[in-house]
Amino acid sequence: MNTNYQILGLFLNVINYMFIFLLIFNLLKVNYFNPIVAALVRIYKPISKIFFIFTNQIINILILAIIFKLLSLIIYFGNQYETITLLGVAIIQTLMAILRIIFFAVIGGVILSWVSPENSNAFLQLIEEISYKTLAPIRKYIPSAGGLDFSPLFILIMINLLESFLTDILRAIV
Repeated sequence: MNTNYQILGLFLNVINYMFIFLLIFNLLKVNYFNPIVAALVRIYKPISKIFFIFTNQIINILILAIIFKLLSLIIYFGNQYETITLLGVAIIQTLMAILRIIFFAVIGGVILSWVSPENSNAFLQLIEEISYKTLAPIRKYIPSAGGLDFSPLFILIMINLLESFLTDILRAIV
């Protein structure tokens, strides 16, 4: 494969992850005054005016993430697989990336709660906020026991189960 195509595929993957992060920020309604979130929103605004497919912003971001993943897969594997197969792979890999990011954010949030709660770093605040908002629905039903919070365990197990389910689907497609 040509080096220029590899660089283009890598660039499209980076854009894909940018949209995945933006999707997570929109789903969890994180603080838009965070400099990282504000930068991604500034990048997305002109793109949203061009690629206005649905009225729902979350669906638009998800579709754009899948499109960029599909384009990178076409660059890498276009001559080996059909486009419809690559579309299925792009959808599943995008969903798995969302789950993986939330998985590591929960782990990071748990570690930060032990080491350095209420940090002033924008990135660490973002990790804590993603972790907190992901764990909030579970914390309604599972209270902490003796000061120990077991809700991260349930979220991590659920994410692992979903990832294994998506991996099985991916194996069946390819």
